[in-house]
Amino acid sequence: MNEKRKILAVTGARSEYDILYPVLEKLQQDADFELQILVTGAHLSENFGSTIRHIEEDGFTIADKVYNLINTDQKIGRVISLGHQISGLAQTFDRIKPDVILIVGDREEAISVSLTGAYMDIAVAHIAGGDVTKDGNIDNSVRYATSKMSHIHFTILEQHSKTLLKLGEDAWRIHTVGNPALDRFLSLPTLTKAELSTQLGFDVTHDEYLVLIQHPIITDFENEGKHIRATLEAVVSLGNKCLINYPNSDAGNHVIIEAYREYVTKYPQLFLFQNLDRLTYVNLLRNAACLLGNSSSGIIEAPSLGLPVVNIGARQRGRVSAGNVIFVDNDTEQIKAAISKSLTDKSYRTSLRALTNPYGDGNSSNKIVEVLRKINLDSNLIHKNITYTTHE
Repeated sequence: MNEKRKILAVTGARSEYDILYPVLEKLQQDADFELQILVTGAHLSENFGSTIRHIEEDGFTIADKVYNLINTDQKIGRVISLGHQISGLAQTFDRIKPDVILIVGDREEAISVSLTGAYMDIAVAHIAGGDVTKDGNIDNSVRYATSKMSHIHFTILEQHSKTLLKLGEDAWRIHTVGNPALDRFLSLPTLTKAELSTQLGFDVTHDEYLVLIQHPIITDFENEGKHIRATLEAVVSLGNKCLINYPNSDAGNHVIIEAYREYVTKYPQLFLFQNLDRLTYVNLLRNAACLLGNSSSGIIEAPSLGLPVVNIGARQRGRVSAGNVIFVDNDTEQIKAAISKSLTDKSYRTSLRALTNPYGDGNSSNKIVEVLRKINLDSNLIHKNITYTTHE
């Protein structure tokens, strides 16, 4: 390679930054690449912890900040935010002129970046396409649309690669690599409960504590207040300490946060965090008795810890799981029963220790970097066609 390949990674939320981080670290250390980061979305919002500070602390070069979030709890806000984001992205892409833009997943950043890159003839590399969930959320459509406008696919499972083939993507564009989030997750230092207590600022040394992360679903946001209260009623009835992390920025998050604040005031065993650094978060899960809510962490990272998970509601339904997840409805009694099983069923808990995580082996980022190093950045990559044939 005669010149460094200019990679621009785009991140809008803590969740996909954690997936991106191991890849960014490898690219930063590799002399064949020039890496820059565009930061947007919830990273730049005080309401969600201004998590851009984690990116700055990690030492990456931030090429630009695109402010776009509208402070509303209505569906229209996400659409308006998306429109603002596209115009900002286009100006940054035009100024930087990257060789490849790197994105993750199924949030608005994924579709805005892939759309803008496609129109500007810039190669887009997409991590986590082809996944399938059955929760009715808009993120599913965003994920598929992003794949159709992206040029390089880094899928997590072989099943996901087959989905992209069915969507008419060229086989040579698709690379099954696993989930790079596990690279960092498995390599972070382990904290004892005493050390974790110091990080948190209160004692969890002798507790079987729960971790709660429950995000809204935009298609059902009118019911989010009722749903989160069903979860919280189950938690407080059991009496365990519960450490709660903020939801994402989707419509419905306001009522979830309001409920959290109300219950934390009433019940001293509940603790609310706007945002946790990655080391603390990973060790929170390592030492937890159970994870509940509807976070993808329960599907992707928790199997590596043998951690029981209670997945509440429709979010994450239909995804491949390793056998550590109990799926329940937004019903207090169902949630209580599932948590109780996770805490007290010794044979169930023992069975989780032998799980194999289907989502990766800790080497995904190396695979991604090698593809970015070797793939031809030519018109054949940029100009796409549907490859499947139909019978008339």
